[in-house]
Amino acid sequence: MTSAARALLAAGLAVMSANGAAQDPVPIEQEPRHRLAFENTRIRFFDVQLPPGYRSMVHIHHHDGVFVNISPAETEAEDWGKPPVRRAPRTPGESYFIGYAKTPKAHRVSNVGSTEYRVTDTEILQGCGERAPDDTARSGPVLVDNKRVRVTRIELAPGASTPLHGPCGMLVLVTSGTARFDGPGGVETVAFAPAGFKWRDGTLPVAMKNVGNEPLHAVDILVK
Repeated sequence: MTSAARALLAAGLAVMSANGAAQDPVPIEQEPRHRLAFENTRIRFFDVQLPPGYRSMVHIHHHDGVFVNISPAETEAEDWGKPPVRRAPRTPGESYFIGYAKTPKAHRVSNVGSTEYRVTDTEILQGCGERAPDDTARSGPVLVDNKRVRVTRIELAPGASTPLHGPCGMLVLVTSGTARFDGPGGVETVAFAPAGFKWRDGTLPVAMKNVGNEPLHAVDILVK
């Protein structure tokens, strides 16, 4: 945990104690509905699934993260010490970056809708060092581009393909589908469910082709 996150935790505990709150905040990986599905030295990938009526535990974010909406629903966000804020459903595939490394946040989220709320959180632990990506490295329309990541939307009709650029990145599936990956390590075909993912780490591009019968929608997170 970073020093900023520890300071936030200490301050929050004091506030909660003064207010008589029953639950101490927990690290994100201890919130039951924030499932840690993948991690390495560069990222942690959480698959967050909140059923209707679920109110999460108060949890702390202290790493920068890219969020990809899979199954949107109406939610209520409650930042520590602030009143709840109602949020309208986002669209599937809508993605955004939050810089929690500089400004950690403790909050809880409630699903106040009638359908499951599902979102993925790719935490950026460290970049890819000196292997900076080419500025033209794009797999589709750019959704986010900053010092830490370049996020692009991928929509492939059956038979269509696109390059996935290095030096490293995380592909997140919004829809189900089957894709073939052709790169330096060989050829691999993967059947994905929504919120499926594939990590890559290499300097050379990987060709991704939709070999299924339905359009494929994904979001690619290139880590800088």
